Amino acid sequence: MPDTLFRELADHAPVMIWRSGPDARCDWFNTRWLEFVGDDMTKAVASDWLARVHPEDREMVATSYQAAFDQRERFSLTLRIRRSDGVWRTVLHNGAPFSRDGMFAGFFGSCTDVSEQQETYARLQQAYRERDGLLREVYHRVKNNLQQVQGLIAMEANALHDAGAREALTALSGRIQSIGLVHQMLLRSNDLTHISAADFIESLCKAIGAAGGANRRGIALVVSVEDAEVDIERAVVKGLIVNELVSNSLKHAFPPGRDGRIDIRFQRTPTNDSIVEVEDDGVGLQAHREAETSGAHIGMSLINGLVEQLDGTIEQTTSPGGGCLSRVFFPAHRASQQ
Repeated sequence: MPDTLFRELADHAPVMIWRSGPDARCDWFNTRWLEFVGDDMTKAVASDWLARVHPEDREMVATSYQAAFDQRERFSLTLRIRRSDGVWRTVLHNGAPFSRDGMFAGFFGSCTDVSEQQETYARLQQAYRERDGLLREVYHRVKNNLQQVQGLIAMEANALHDAGAREALTALSGRIQSIGLVHQMLLRSNDLTHISAADFIESLCKAIGAAGGANRRGIALVVSVEDAEVDIERAVVKGLIVNELVSNSLKHAFPPGRDGRIDIRFQRTPTNDSIVEVEDDGVGLQAHREAETSGAHIGMSLINGLVEQLDGTIEQTTSPGGGCLSRVFFPAHRASQQ
């Protein structure tokens, strides 16, 4: 039997404590265990404690318990035990071998009632599922509403005779499409706060190319994206920037009859900054500059405002192929923002 000091410590411990001999049979329990099961020491030692384990857990517990004894290894199990009032309680059951005079002498173990924690965890899981469902419904409705807005814009554009007004409405539709795509991808994502940069930019560029007639005009859009998780707010802003840059190249870099290529690249630096590049092999940087100063479109003004939102910088230079290279740098305020 434990000495007086050990008994005092064990009986006042905030957990149930047990001891077994090398034969795996329990031969001692502390006061908290006896109070939990409603037995005295004699009855508790004589009875099989496994009989108090929930029938659905009993085989797993018996197998794990015996395996730990055979291997003389620590174990940790979560199981249900019937309390003295008949209520099933969830306990965390830990055990570890001990020795006397260098010889294996059995196991000491503890049982901690974690029922309240389990119930709290279950409630949190349910709340998370409900929140998940509500968020998906919100994203679904936003996506549908944006599609309806796009449809209305398309109807208005088709009814206009002014080419400049039609172009402005078409550009607006592309921006709405970029925002809608974020919500569409969130609906398919397991994480309702982040989306895949690679999937998003590839899907976005495919849609921009289709709207701008890239295939019909012989213009290839080549996407090279280092995959990363992008949070929803930054995804919307970066998507709008990519939409404007690629659309600008389609509009201004390739006059009728000229084919070519637009490269769209996204990568992260070792310091978690991110870089977006849109490079075309069109007629050159001057065509972009002339379009910017002509007042015919608001593309660059919008891009500059969006870049500023993320504390980024943008530079446009002549690409090695003689076209235009737009490079946008976004500093990493936090890794999770990339």
